[in-house]
Amino acid sequence: MITRRTLISSALAVPLLPMAAKFAGASERLVNEAIDAGETEIILAGGTGGYGEMVRKHFLDPFSEETGINIVEDGGFYGEKLAKLKAMAEVGSFEWDMVTLSADHLVEQNAQHLQDLGSCGQIPNVATNGVAGSCLQYGVLFDIGGGVMAYNSDEFQGAGRQPSSWADFWDVDTFPGPRALPDIGTPWWPMIAALTADGVNASDLFPLDFDHAFAKLDEIKPHVSVWWRSGDQSQQIWRSGEVVMAQMYAGRAMGLRNEGMPVGVSWNGVPLDAAAWCVLKEARSPRASLALLNYMYTRPEAHAAFAAESGGVTAMKDAFDLLEPSAQEVAATNPDNWDQIVQIDRGWLGQNHDAILEQWTTWVAS
Repeated sequence: MITRRTLISSALAVPLLPMAAKFAGASERLVNEAIDAGETEIILAGGTGGYGEMVRKHFLDPFSEETGINIVEDGGFYGEKLAKLKAMAEVGSFEWDMVTLSADHLVEQNAQHLQDLGSCGQIPNVATNGVAGSCLQYGVLFDIGGGVMAYNSDEFQGAGRQPSSWADFWDVDTFPGPRALPDIGTPWWPMIAALTADGVNASDLFPLDFDHAFAKLDEIKPHVSVWWRSGDQSQQIWRSGEVVMAQMYAGRAMGLRNEGMPVGVSWNGVPLDAAAWCVLKEARSPRASLALLNYMYTRPEAHAAFAAESGGVTAMKDAFDLLEPSAQEVAATNPDNWDQIVQIDRGWLGQNHDAILEQWTTWVAS
C-alpha cells in the first residue's frame, strides 16, 4: 500500500551513500544497530524555511554523509505539528519517526505519543556534552532562546529612550506603530508578556491568570497588525516594514541584526523558548532516530557555526566558548540574559494546555 510516508520519501529522498564501513566505539553503537536493522531512513517533522535549511546544513546532511541514513523532512510550525500528531494518533497511523517541538509541549497529552528516554542513558552524548537539563525525558534540548521583545531601534530615536520592557510594548503613545505577536500554538508567550506589562512579577506569573492576561491583551490587540505563524514570516514583516515591535524568536531577531537591520532586543521578562527533539513511540526507525539525537551532541564547532548563522545558541555546552564575544553577549545562555528569562511551569501547563489553546483561539478570532 502506498502511504503518505512513502510519497514523502519518494519525493524528497536523495540517494543513499554507500555504507562502506561500520562505526566503532560506544557512541556509534546506535548507528551500527540501525544499519543492522535496515533502518536507512528517518522521517523528521522539523523546522521550516531558512531555519530548517541551517539545521540541515550543519547537522542533518553531515549525519547522512557519515552514516548513509537518509533524513526526509516534513516540517511545520509547532501548532501545526501538534495538530498533525493528534490526527495521526486518532487514526492509529504515525508517519513520522521524529518531531521537533517546544519544550513547553512535552506535557502528558503530547508525551504519550513520544518515546520515554528516561535519563537519556541510551544517548550518552547528551549527558557528556549537553548543558545541565538537556535530557527532558521525552526529548532532548536543541536550541535555547526566548520569545524576546524586538523593536526598530531607528524608529524610536526621537522617543528619548529605547523600549526595554513589555510595559513599553504596550505603551503605544511613547512608542507608536504596528506590533506583531505570535500565533504558533504557544499562547502563554503573549499572555506572559501581557501580565508582565501590567506589573506582575515573574515569580507570580504561574498559575497564569486568564482573565487578567486577556484583559491586558485586549488593550494591545487593535495595534497588532500581524499574528505571525512561522519564523520566516516573523522576519519578513520586518524586512517589509510592516511592524516596529514584535514578540519573536530570539534567533530570528538576531538573524535580522546580522542582516544589518536596526533591530533592538530586550530579554526583560522573556518566556523561555527551548526546542526539543523527540522520537515517536511508534517510530519505524527508532534506532536511527536515537543515533541522530546522539550525533546532535557532537562537533561543538558545528554548533558554534549554526549559532553564528542563526543568531541563537544550542544546548552543546562547549560551543558557547567558540562564539564571538558579540554573539555571547546576546545569547540566551549568557547569565545576564538568562536571569531575566521567565521559566515555564510545565506541570501547570500540562494541566491547562487545552484550556489555554481553546480560549486563545476564540480570542484571536473575535
